[in-house]
Amino acid sequence: MTRTPNCILLMAGFLLGSAAGFALDREHVRAVVDAAAQRRDSMLANMVRQPYPPAGAWHYEDFALAAYWLNQRLDDANQAILTDREKEFQAMLKTNDFHWHAYLLERIYFLFNSKSPFFPCRMSAAAESALLDMLWRWAAPACRMEMTLPERDWWMWGSENHHAQAWSGFWGAAEIFLGSPDYKNRRYADGSTPAQMADAFTRYFQRTACERAARGLLVEGNSAYNKYTLGGWYNMADFAADPLLRQRMKMLLDLFWADWAIEQIDGIRGGSRHRCYPGRTSIEGSSVEEVAWYHFGLSTGPHPHPNVMCAATTFYRPALLVADLALNAADRGTYAYVSRRPGLALPQKPARAVNFVADPAHPFYVPGGVYVLDPEAGGVARYSWCTPDFVMGTSMVEARPQSDWTNISSQNRWEGVIFGGDRAGDRLSRIFVQSLNPPRGSVYNSNWSVENKGVMIVQRLKASNAKGQLVWFAPTLRRTEQRGWIFVEAPRAYAAVRVVQGETAWEPDFVEQHREGGKPEAGMWLKCVDEFSPVILEVARKSDFKSLADFEASILANPIEWAGAGAKLDYRSQFYQTALTLYADYSRPPEVDGKPVDYRPRAVYDSPFIRSDFGSGVVRIRKGREEIVLDFNSSASASLSSRPLARKR
Repeated sequence: MTRTPNCILLMAGFLLGSAAGFALDREHVRAVVDAAAQRRDSMLANMVRQPYPPAGAWHYEDFALAAYWLNQRLDDANQAILTDREKEFQAMLKTNDFHWHAYLLERIYFLFNSKSPFFPCRMSAAAESALLDMLWRWAAPACRMEMTLPERDWWMWGSENHHAQAWSGFWGAAEIFLGSPDYKNRRYADGSTPAQMADAFTRYFQRTACERAARGLLVEGNSAYNKYTLGGWYNMADFAADPLLRQRMKMLLDLFWADWAIEQIDGIRGGSRHRCYPGRTSIEGSSVEEVAWYHFGLSTGPHPHPNVMCAATTFYRPALLVADLALNAADRGTYAYVSRRPGLALPQKPARAVNFVADPAHPFYVPGGVYVLDPEAGGVARYSWCTPDFVMGTSMVEARPQSDWTNISSQNRWEGVIFGGDRAGDRLSRIFVQSLNPPRGSVYNSNWSVENKGVMIVQRLKASNAKGQLVWFAPTLRRTEQRGWIFVEAPRAYAAVRVVQGETAWEPDFVEQHREGGKPEAGMWLKCVDEFSPVILEVARKSDFKSLADFEASILANPIEWAGAGAKLDYRSQFYQTALTLYADYSRPPEVDGKPVDYRPRAVYDSPFIRSDFGSGVVRIRKGREEIVLDFNSSASASLSSRPLARKR
C-alpha cells in the first residue's frame, strides 16, 4: 500500500518547504544563548572545587583557567602554571604531546596576562614568565615558515585534530611572542621573527577558513575528535589581532554549528560519522555534545573535560538563526541533507610529502609522511534524512581500494539511525551497522552504501581490513521478527532491518567490541553469517502509520530482487516511493531511482537550511524568512550579513 507522509517531504535542494511558516523565536533563542554565561560559571566553579582530570598537565591548566576566570584562588592558579612547567612540560616535549596543551595555555595568557584587554594582571609575573617559556621552548625549534605554504593547505600532520591543535598553537604562540618585549626580537630555528611567523600563520588560517567552508568542513566528519579541532578556532575568533581572521573564524564556527544543528535531536547529532570507535562512542556517544551544551543548553549537561574549556570561556556566540535551528528541531520538519566532504588522498609523487619540513631531525618529523588530501576529488557524498523523530545517515563512498583514502576519513565510519524520545534512556536509542573491532588497530574503508529518504542499504567492502558484519539494536527498542525482517518500535518511529543473504544470529554485546574495554552494554548485536551480505534499513515516523502492524504490512509488501551472492540488489520502498539498487560485486555505483550516486555533487551543502556550491566560499543559512550569508571571499571583516527575506507575492 502506498502512502504519502503527513509532512511535506523536503528533498535535497534549497527549498523552504514546511520550514517557511516558522518565524525565528528570537526571545527564547536569545535567552538560551545569553544563558551560556551561567552554564560556563557553574562548570568553572565546580572545576575550582574539584579540578578535572585528577592529575597531569590538564589538571593544572583547567584549574588555572577556571580560577583566573572566576578571580578566585589566584595564588593557587599561579602555582598550577609553575607546577605545569616544572612537573609536566619536559614529558610533553619528549612525547611530542604539547600541542594538546598549547592552545589552552595560550587562552590563559590571552585572557589574564598583565596587558590583557580582558582580565589583566590576574596572572603573576612568575606564572606569565613560565607560560611564555613553555611556549617558546616548544615552538622555537619546531615551528617553521614552510609549514604555512599555500600548496600545503590540505596537508595534515598526525591527524586532522592533531594538526589543528598544533598549527593553531603555533599561531597563538607567534601572536603572543609578537607582543612580548622579551620575545619579539628572538628568532625561530628557521631564522624567522615572531612578526614574520605570526603573519604567515594568520594568512594560513585565513585561507583555511575559506577552504574548509568551500570544500566540506572536516575530514573527521561528525567525530568525537571535532572538539579538539574547535579549540584553536575559538582562540582565533576571540583573540586574533587580524580582523579578517577573527571574522572568518566566527563565520566558520557559525557554519560548523549550523551543520551540527540540522542533524541533531536533543543535542545528539545523527548522520554518518568518521573515526567513531566501537564501544561506548558508537553505542552512546555523539560528536561534540559536551561542547554544544555551553552554546545551546542541550544534551546531558556540563562536562569538565579540557576539550570544552575554550568553548565554555569563548566570547563567540552563535548567530540567533543558528541557535534557533538547534533549539527548535520540530520546526525544521522532514528533509534530506546532502553534503560533500573531503577524504580522498592526493596521489603522491616520491618523497613529496615526507614531512612539512625536510629534516629527519625535526621535532615534528613523521617517517610515514603526512596526510595529503585532494579536496577537489570528492568521493564522500554524505546523506542524512532528518525528521523531528529520527535522523538516519550514511557516507556514500565509491568502492575504492583502501589506499585511495586518508585514514582520517576511512577509519571507523558509522552509519545508521538515532531515535528521538522523551525519556533519558531514549537518547541511546539507535541502530547501526559495524564490523568487528580488531584485536589491534582500527577498521578502514569498511562499507559502502546508498540512501534516499528513510531507506538505506549497506554492504561490507572487500577492499578493507574489516572482518565480520554486525547490526546494533539498542536495549530501548522493542523487536519482532517476520519473514526475514526485524521490526523495531522506537519512541516515535518504526524501523525495519533485513539481512539479504545468509543466516543471522543474535548475540549480546561483548567486551571485545569495545575499543576502550569496560562492561558490555545491554543491547544486542545481529550477526551476519555472510559478512558481505547487503543490509537494508528502512525507518519511518510513527505519525505516518496507524500502528506497528500497519508499518510491517507496508514493509513486507516492498519488492526485493536478489539472485544470490554478488548479485544486483533492487529494493523498492512503496512508502517513500523510491527504488535503491546496489551492485554487490562493486562493478557499478549504486543507483537511486535508476540514477547512479553522484559522489561529486555540485553543492557542497544542500538542504533547506544550508546551501552552498562547491568551491564558491559563499554559504547561505536560512530558516523561514531569515537568512545569513557567510561570504568567505570578502576581504572586509564585515563579511557576514543577516536579513529577512522578501516575502513572496
